[in-house]
Amino acid sequence: MIKRKQLLPLVAGGLLSVTSASALAGELVYRPLNPSFGGDPLRGGYLLNKAQAQDTRRDPNAPDFRNLNQTDLFIQELRSGILNSALAQALQGDASPTTIRSTTLDIMLIPSTTGAGFNLRITDKTTGEITDISFGQQF
Repeated sequence: MIKRKQLLPLVAGGLLSVTSASALAGELVYRPLNPSFGGDPLRGGYLLNKAQAQDTRRDPNAPDFRNLNQTDLFIQELRSGILNSALAQALQGDASPTTIRSTTLDIMLIPSTTGAGFNLRITDKTTGEITDISFGQQF
């Protein structure tokens, strides 16, 4: 049997443990997820990706690469590889004139006669518009 003097420390210890457990519990705080409503701004990209994944509307002017077959994709990659290597050679100063032709564009890379830089001439075959872009040193 427990005596009264022994019971007092047990009751006090029990009360102390109950109050200390409640002291560890924190206040419940609502934190919004959406950055527009005060949430973490680092979640913006995640929310944008979710919204774009749910968007079923398509831009009518956007290029549709789903209709390209493997041959068209290969030709597109080959043209971009040729243009990249021609640009790299032109930046090093040892380029020769290069022309890349497609159904709608002619892209001519013309090295500078001084050896510093090159010109890029893009001709739109449908409109006849010519765009000249100069790279490198000009005096």
